[in-house]
Amino acid sequence: DKIYRESSKVFAYQPGKSLQILQTFCMSPAKPGLRQRIGYFDTSNGVYLEQDGTTVNIVLRSSSANGTPVERRKSQSEWNVDTLPELDLTRVQIFFMDIEWLGVGSVRCGFVIDGVFRHVHTFHNANTEISAGVPLTTTYMGTACLPVRMEFENTSATGSSSTFRLICTTVISE
Repeated sequence: DKIYRESSKVFAYQPGKSLQILQTFCMSPAKPGLRQRIGYFDTSNGVYLEQDGTTVNIVLRSSSANGTPVERRKSQSEWNVDTLPELDLTRVQIFFMDIEWLGVGSVRCGFVIDGVFRHVHTFHNANTEISAGVPLTTTYMGTACLPVRMEFENTSATGSSSTFRLICTTVISE
């Protein structure tokens, strides 16, 4: 089974203004066969937090190179600012993304904990490589005008029911 919830509104990007997205939620306990996602994305582009089985990732999805979505997935152990070892997604969380688009800007992701914005990973997209030896030669996403979305999916039998609580979301043009 798969459930997704996506805003009918696609949020406008204004050139020169970054977007800040904040989402509050509580995920089900991690288990094999269960994938949970929350973020600013659609089926082709965007940024999201993912718990796939027991692995936590931050993902940058892009279809800008050839129209086929490609995902740059960073597991929690690969986060380049703070691996946040105390992160417990079964407790209510505030996840944030700060998107400097301009086609080639940076994307900062993190969590608000005790009123403090804690950056955990930044995708740098200017003068960089997608992977070793593969330069980024186009925009890092096909568009920054996207909906907010959550996905909750059994990718195989999980043996018991699960619950994902989506609480609130805001998209702010800075």
